[in-house]
Amino acid sequence: MITKKSTVFFVFLTCAICTWLFYLKYSVVDIEDRIRYAKKQIIEERKNQHILKAEWKSLTSPERIQALTKRHLLDMKQMDVSQLKEFDSSLFHSEKSNYKRTKRLSQLVDEILSGNSENHDMNMIKNTSEAQNKASMEEN
Repeated sequence: MITKKSTVFFVFLTCAICTWLFYLKYSVVDIEDRIRYAKKQIIEERKNQHILKAEWKSLTSPERIQALTKRHLLDMKQMDVSQLKEFDSSLFHSEKSNYKRTKRLSQLVDEILSGNSENHDMNMIKNTSEAQNKASMEEN
């Protein structure tokens, strides 16, 4: 009843299933090894984290910071008024710059600092929105 072809087929099928189960078993073993290694790494990192927290606590302790300031910052003095400078709009751009928004911002800051900002609030908003509209139209 059982022919030679069916016997060969079942032997081949049995070999294929055994090979697949062998591969599956060692794949599972490999994954378990990786999980074990990851767990060991997590435990090790937690230990290192405790060490780092202790170091951070000692580095940021108020007593240590106060001692360091006494040691290194004794020669510091209060800032003198002569060390302050006025606002200079040229720090933001050069006069030859093509950045219209930056120029307008600089002009507005100059107006505010010079005291000419009375009744300019509405004009400033209007001019700024017009400049933005023009700039967006030029980009398109």
